[in-house]
Amino acid sequence: MTLVRHDWETIAFRGATAVALLHAIDDAFISRQQGVALGQHALAAAISLAAGVAAIVAFPRLRAGFRAGISLVFGVLAMVNGALHVAHIKVDAAAASDYTGVFALIAGCALVVLGIVIPLRHRGEGAPTRLRRWEYRAVAVIAGVFVLYVLVGPVSVGIVTTHKHREPIPDTPNMTYEPVVFRASDGLRLSGWYVSSMNRAAVVVVHGGGGDRTGSLRHAELVARHGYGVLAYDSRGRGDSEGSPNALGWDWDKDVAGALTFLSQQPDVDSGRVGGLGLSTGADVLIEVATTHRELKAVVSDGATARSFDDVRNLVRFDETTPFFWTFTTAVRAFAGSAPGEPLEELAARVTPTPLLLIASGNAQREADYNMLYAEAAREPVELWAIPDGTHTAAIRERPSEYERRVIGFFERTLLAQQSPTG
Repeated sequence: MTLVRHDWETIAFRGATAVALLHAIDDAFISRQQGVALGQHALAAAISLAAGVAAIVAFPRLRAGFRAGISLVFGVLAMVNGALHVAHIKVDAAAASDYTGVFALIAGCALVVLGIVIPLRHRGEGAPTRLRRWEYRAVAVIAGVFVLYVLVGPVSVGIVTTHKHREPIPDTPNMTYEPVVFRASDGLRLSGWYVSSMNRAAVVVVHGGGGDRTGSLRHAELVARHGYGVLAYDSRGRGDSEGSPNALGWDWDKDVAGALTFLSQQPDVDSGRVGGLGLSTGADVLIEVATTHRELKAVVSDGATARSFDDVRNLVRFDETTPFFWTFTTAVRAFAGSAPGEPLEELAARVTPTPLLLIASGNAQREADYNMLYAEAAREPVELWAIPDGTHTAAIRERPSEYERRVIGFFERTLLAQQSPTG
């Protein structure tokens, strides 16, 4: 197998891989998002460059099966990354690394086609008998499924988790919402909406991992309708806020800390009457924040599940999903340039004395099981509302009356019945 014989395959692989690597460099260093430090994504870029350069050098010396496999792996990952940029262009407009992202998508498609063509061109090479040829094919299929499950699948999900595009934020819903800007505890500029308090209490609403403030608007309106001040904002990397996205919510505790500082400075709010309502990833984050920020006097956690490999291991120990989640969370660490923090079970045990209301709808992502684990770990006061037939964070729509009664009743007991309005 000489370079001359397979020259066009090598040229195609090297060219497409180089285009994908160019986008990785652009995304990490040149066109990084506002508020992102130069070195935050250096590890991800270094891993991409090392893997890409090594493959470029070794490609012509590899057997056809390995060349096809590497082309397919690189191609799928480049396509996933590039597709996110195309999606952003469709919902908003091309900006920053979207341009090289489009070329990365094209390069990824070329690599996938190359990965399909190579085994067709070289089928039967190196197999002395027909039986051995089918043995090689069986091994290739088994190896392909394994690589898909423990590498390509979880890394692709990791790319989406840390690269999902922003969507434009509309105008304020009505005149009661005031556009506001505040700083996270690490200095990132965050944007949101604020509704003034009518009862001296306020609630910070934290949206889910893949969304922005608009996804929590129904919950914000519910709380505001009962006279509470409400701050709904875009977490870092989402909506109009600075920073890089991470749907697992790592570093979102800094955003909530900034939100609590903002609320404490509002003349219509007593500092001892501030609570939080988190959805999905936002629920995870509020459990964490409640252990260190005692100015957060009550937490409604709607849809907490898992945000780290340790969370998954604490619940299931080891099962067929363990390899997937290990690779997934490891990939997110590399792409995000941050770490998840302590497991939620351990954090839940330290939430006290902050009252905690856990809402678990159905058992998607083992939601009911996780919340039972957290409820058992937490000390009083803690409440668990389990909805076996519910949908993740949809109780406000599926059971509106009961949701309003439970959530507003919880805030009335914990925020409005405070003996000292200054905490």
